[in-house]
Amino acid sequence: MNQVSGLSGREKLFLLGLFVFSLVLRLVYLLQIESNPFFYNPILDSLFHDLWAKSIASGDWLGEGVFFRAPFYPYFLALIYKIFGPDLFLARLIQHLIGSFSVILVYLLARKLFERKTAVISGILAATYWIFIYFEGELLLDVLLVFFDLLLLLLLYRAAEKPNFWSWFLAGLVLGLSAITRPNVLVIVPFILIWLRLYYSQSKTWLVPFKHWVYVGIAAALVILPVSIRNYIAGDDLVLIASQGGINFFIGNNPYSDGTSAVVPGLGDDWDYADAVVLAEKETGRKLKPSQASNYFYRRGWDFIFNQPQESLPLLWKKLYLFWNRIEISNNQDTYFFQRYSQLLRFLPTGFWLVGPLAILGILLALRNFRKYFLLLLFILAYMLTIVFFFVADRFRLPLLPFLMILAGSAVVRLWEILKSKAYPKLILPGLILLIAVWLCNSNLYRLSQTNFAQSYFSLGNLYLKQNQPEKAQAYYDSALVWNARLPRAHLNLGIIHLRRANLDSAGAEFAKVLGINPYEEKAYNNLSTIYRLKGEHQKAVKFARAAVELRPNYSTAYANLALAFQALNLADSAEKALKEGLKILSEDLQLHYYLGELYLRGQKFQAAQEQFQAVLASSQGLDIQTYDISAFGQNQTQTEFRLKSQAAYNLGLIWVIKEDLDRAEDYFRLALEFRPDLAQAYGNLGKISELRGDFQEAVRLYTQAINLETDNPVYYFNRAVNYANLGRIDSARVDLAECLKIDPAFQPAKKLLSQLPK
Repeated sequence: MNQVSGLSGREKLFLLGLFVFSLVLRLVYLLQIESNPFFYNPILDSLFHDLWAKSIASGDWLGEGVFFRAPFYPYFLALIYKIFGPDLFLARLIQHLIGSFSVILVYLLARKLFERKTAVISGILAATYWIFIYFEGELLLDVLLVFFDLLLLLLLYRAAEKPNFWSWFLAGLVLGLSAITRPNVLVIVPFILIWLRLYYSQSKTWLVPFKHWVYVGIAAALVILPVSIRNYIAGDDLVLIASQGGINFFIGNNPYSDGTSAVVPGLGDDWDYADAVVLAEKETGRKLKPSQASNYFYRRGWDFIFNQPQESLPLLWKKLYLFWNRIEISNNQDTYFFQRYSQLLRFLPTGFWLVGPLAILGILLALRNFRKYFLLLLFILAYMLTIVFFFVADRFRLPLLPFLMILAGSAVVRLWEILKSKAYPKLILPGLILLIAVWLCNSNLYRLSQTNFAQSYFSLGNLYLKQNQPEKAQAYYDSALVWNARLPRAHLNLGIIHLRRANLDSAGAEFAKVLGINPYEEKAYNNLSTIYRLKGEHQKAVKFARAAVELRPNYSTAYANLALAFQALNLADSAEKALKEGLKILSEDLQLHYYLGELYLRGQKFQAAQEQFQAVLASSQGLDIQTYDISAFGQNQTQTEFRLKSQAAYNLGLIWVIKEDLDRAEDYFRLALEFRPDLAQAYGNLGKISELRGDFQEAVRLYTQAINLETDNPVYYFNRAVNYANLGRIDSARVDLAECLKIDPAFQPAKKLLSQLPK
């Protein structure tokens, strides 16, 4: 095995140049993609990590419940946010720095296993591989995983050469960090023991390799154990790192799986973890902890593999083929679509079309010296199986690419040596293998497309819809439908745009199109419920909301819309029943607590209303309403956690006014303004409280705030006029009363006060 510790000065200079070259490429890319609309507006997993990191950085270091995903990357991102603030440019820059160091690790590992030529080729491949650079610029964990896994193998090889406790311990720490970044690296743990036994074959017993293996395990456990303990404390469940393994396994192993899409049978491609848990609980007939839900989905996946081999074996073959295919299969943003924001990515030639075939040849050549390359080959095989037995995506393959590049580099060197020696007959077998590998990696047996940009255009539409730019959003949704005319969510959001324009018929037509494409799309039923409620067809509103709830029993907005439809029919008991039914499944849901509180408030059940509004304020659960869900607030408002909490606080203020406790009422009105500073009604009621206390100057100030926010409300002008009159500012009172009557000529209290003012 080569000794890297004795690098020559020339080689060190090359490494410095390689690092600078890698970093410059990445800086060019970073500056180019700042024009990407999602650069400062992350979506999907990037948004999930960004929000999680911000929560941690703001002080919520422990969090709630069992980790669904491995936690290290969000905590790493949170540390950046804590030190430098939530600067997405800087976060990406730091990730590119880590990526540049990973290029150096590729060189060092290749140098240890092969000769310098292989290391040079491998390093250049890693520096210029476009998919590496792309993922380093995303708020995703893969940049850390590449770094940790490279470092892990390099440290294991070095520890084997110079074994001592601390060298094995350091390798174990890196193994633990990789595991809490993505747990599937743990599959290599038993193979490390086998490798050590082979490496120390001169030893007559397993004692020496076992001792070293234990050192690695102890260090890894010291990193993983705090996560496990935290899961038990926060979630009362024994989960080693994260609970998402089972559902991901089932996604890749079921009769409807295509091996690439994150689609759950019965839930489609638009689901969250809560949906999956409800599905598992419905099937088992009992409440499940996260570990139990995960085990349930693991069982279903294994049942499919063993009981339906006529379907599972072709699916496994397909995933194995796709793993070795040149097409980068995206499961977040379409990587090919976002090449348009970087000339560099379009220019760089290095991709799997080249690395894949050469790596296959390199693997076969490495088998001739199996003992030397055993750990490298085992790592590739074991890690590849963790992907193939789940589902294939470019992100999941990424951590193996550095090792494939090393083997690809070794294949290039071997072919060059044969050519240089002019031993042409020796080229026949490797040449034939390479030709077959080129065909395998560059064929497209399953007719995958790398230019179907429907999802990307849809995501851009969502971005502009959230930014209240409906024209731009509509243009991108239309583009998405050009690529895929049967994209239900595009029709859903086009319906939302029509609804915001108060065009109920056009909105309803878009939602109806969705049901023509997918009659099991619960969001279309939910949205049609709102359409019919707004049209005054309340029986139909009930019918469609019920259909949505039946299709998705944990659909919060559908329960809210069902309750509102019942209220419109003056069926308060049915509305209450619907909301309570939802709360049985979604016990902490903000919407359901809020609407139940509103229902009680209308029925003058003040104590019960207070309890529900307090539950809204006490909840730490965010409100995750997708763009294509119609808010039960109606067509002109979008629900947010802050809006609900603001309204809940405001209603609590009203209740305390009724109870004649103005101090508490004032506290809640001010709390409402903390959540939503543009709530005119809160300023209006605070003005009334100041008026009742005789502080007319403060009342004028507060009513002025209300008027600035809601200029067409005659009550605020009237109330300010009353306080102007109390302050002796008669002319100002007259101006406000005139404005009040201009807005509402029939406002009798204003007419009366105007007639009473001194001439």
